[in-house]
Amino acid sequence: MVTAFAILGINYGITNQVIPDPELVLPTVIATYLLVGIKGLVLACFIAAGMSTFDSLINGGAAYWVKDIYQAYLNPQADNRKLLAQSRWASVIIVMVGLLFSFSISNINEIWGWLTLGLGTGLAVPLLLRWYWWRFNGYGFATGIAAGMVAAIVTKAIVLPSFPNLQLAEFIQFLIPSSCSLAGCIAGTLLTPATERSVLENFYTVTRPFGFWKPIAVNIPRNLTVNIALENRRDLLATAIAIPWQIVLCLTGIMFMMKRWDNFLILSLLLLVLSICLYFVWYRYLYGSQNSKVKS
Repeated sequence: MVTAFAILGINYGITNQVIPDPELVLPTVIATYLLVGIKGLVLACFIAAGMSTFDSLINGGAAYWVKDIYQAYLNPQADNRKLLAQSRWASVIIVMVGLLFSFSISNINEIWGWLTLGLGTGLAVPLLLRWYWWRFNGYGFATGIAAGMVAAIVTKAIVLPSFPNLQLAEFIQFLIPSSCSLAGCIAGTLLTPATERSVLENFYTVTRPFGFWKPIAVNIPRNLTVNIALENRRDLLATAIAIPWQIVLCLTGIMFMMKRWDNFLILSLLLLVLSICLYFVWYRYLYGSQNSKVKS
């Protein structure tokens, strides 16, 4: 669909005038090429897709506050009525903060870049560490997220407006919150007690994570740790195949829409080869892995 809209945008530029702003390509194509009924249906689908993402973020943020902070630490005896009220207030505050940030945004690309390279990286570091470091705990997770979010917000809302001539490259916008988040994760983890061994051992045997889990693996039966190590090596090899597979899959659809049959044929053959490799390296082991997890 994206390729089709892009092609129609190019056609509009050839037959009418070049669309100067990339963000105007989609509305221009919808207004020019789609019939009235289809136009309304497409707009309704786009709005529904946007709202599904919007309400998921709002509900997720409110749930973090209600379940992980308010009920866990501030008011453990709160009844459902109080929890519901806290959820509503949290949702309102999250929306209001988002609206305040939107006033300083000039285009979609700017806010998207900040969300992915700024705010997103502050969340990504704790989400990655939880799989690869046995010592990482809930306190480190919360501290890392808080440090990354604060660094991203301060950079966007205070530092950049205070210095209008300061142009931070995208990799700097990535390094600032990610570095702060990593420091927060390490500090919060090492300054608090480790998670119970029984919980970590159960997580290791069920989830089979890759990374620094040797202190936990020493207490796991030898045959299980060998199987986990073998599965992790297969996953690394499968990742090297799966990433090109996804790229080729996307390009194959694009070439089909553009009727570039020569490239489509080459990409289809390459997609077939990668699919076969992915089957033998990864897919055929899935059933056995699930069985072994259940047995363990």
